Amino acid sequence: MTDMFQYEKKRDEQMTIKPDTGQRKKEQYIEHLREGDAVNDFFAVKIKKPMRTYKRGVFFEFLASDKTGALAVKYWGGENKDRIKRLYESFSVGDVVQVRGGAVESYEERLQISVNENTGGIRHCATNEYDIMDFIPSLDEARIQELYAVAEAEMQAVTSAPLRALLLHCFKSPEFVRSYMHAPSAMAHHHNYVGGNLEHSIGVLRLCKNLAEMYPAVNRDLLVAGSLLHDVGKLQEYSCRASIEKTEDGNFIGHIILGVQWVQNRIQELREAGTEFPVTLERHLLHLIASHHGRLEWGSPIVPNLVEACALHSADLMDSQVKNYLQLVEEARKSTDEDWAFIFDADIGKKRPVFLGEY
Repeated sequence: MTDMFQYEKKRDEQMTIKPDTGQRKKEQYIEHLREGDAVNDFFAVKIKKPMRTYKRGVFFEFLASDKTGALAVKYWGGENKDRIKRLYESFSVGDVVQVRGGAVESYEERLQISVNENTGGIRHCATNEYDIMDFIPSLDEARIQELYAVAEAEMQAVTSAPLRALLLHCFKSPEFVRSYMHAPSAMAHHHNYVGGNLEHSIGVLRLCKNLAEMYPAVNRDLLVAGSLLHDVGKLQEYSCRASIEKTEDGNFIGHIILGVQWVQNRIQELREAGTEFPVTLERHLLHLIASHHGRLEWGSPIVPNLVEACALHSADLMDSQVKNYLQLVEEARKSTDEDWAFIFDADIGKKRPVFLGEY
């Protein structure tokens, strides 16, 4: 980034930054920033807080992110509220901004980036200036292809003619397959990266297959279909811009109901094309999708009342919890070399000690 330090400054005005031309890769990733570092790079806007006053004027704050983490950015302006407001309104959540002349500081034992209008600036970037993969964590494409090959093989191995026909119909669209392969599973919880939902679905599938082998009374084909389709609503719940965000449908409806509706529509398409799909089988498959969160307080519209639904919920919970724990440990190791760290546990509402050492 050869011109990161080239500024033009007008007297008594905020820093004016010339737009850059051409796409460039990030050089300063959040996980490598340390107190005292000068910051001059691109960041995605994940959360944006309202403008507020302080003793010298007006400031605002937003959460900057890239594929390695997130960090608060505070822009300290003077008394010209209109000027700060124009800058504040020039970018939104999901945009990429260029921060120049920032400094990494420690505040309440946490790092943040401070930008003063007299020495630095912030600029909303055009989409052709940056590489989106710098901001959203992603599985390697080879790994994504490998996981999807597992899904394809399992679809072909389904012996139930209606369920096999449904799966092949669901995955016949190249556009849908691309979305299915690259969708995240969450914004900030388990598998929150490109390809995460595919990885999670295959993890759930493998656990369910083990349960079906242990308990022959369990309908293996129903479990395979439920595993591959239980989180299909997340393709509509999340969108990937410069960060993972919830869509309007995600906020108003949620992935469970979206998934039930989507699968129900695919079954109707099959019937209209002349393929028989038993009503009872439809009801059971939709119940698996509707109940996979297991509890009403966990967002499930109904609790499991089939053994296959119980198995799917248990596998979904196990894969998500273990993966989330691993991600928390990985994140904690970035900020300390100690063997122990206190990590917030949402289930108990407070921090608890977690062992980070090798064993």
